[in-house]
Amino acid sequence: MLKVIQNMFNGIKQFGSQGAAIAKLAMLQKKIQAHKTEVEENDVKAVVSGDGKLKDLFIDGENMNKAVKVINEAITKAQKYSAEEMKDSMGDLSKVLANMPKGAGF
Repeated sequence: MLKVIQNMFNGIKQFGSQGAAIAKLAMLQKKIQAHKTEVEENDVKAVVSGDGKLKDLFIDGENMNKAVKVINEAITKAQKYSAEEMKDSMGDLSKVLANMPKGAGF
């Protein structure tokens, strides 16, 4: 009975540490997204968030909000394409690896 109780508490401790790690990761993600990097050169200024989204674009002092929207949409589409290609390729790779004889090295 004592062993069962110890295992139960060990499970709770593990869940707590995983929960803390998830909370810490969520806080880090928010911090990264909130960070803004600005680069200005030759009358062009770009402001990008930590998650890679273009927030502002100024050319000769003029705000290019219409361009920002289009650029971010293009970035999102490119990321979706990349994710889909990786998913397809990884699926093929997992099939190859699953069919390899055990103990075969690279």
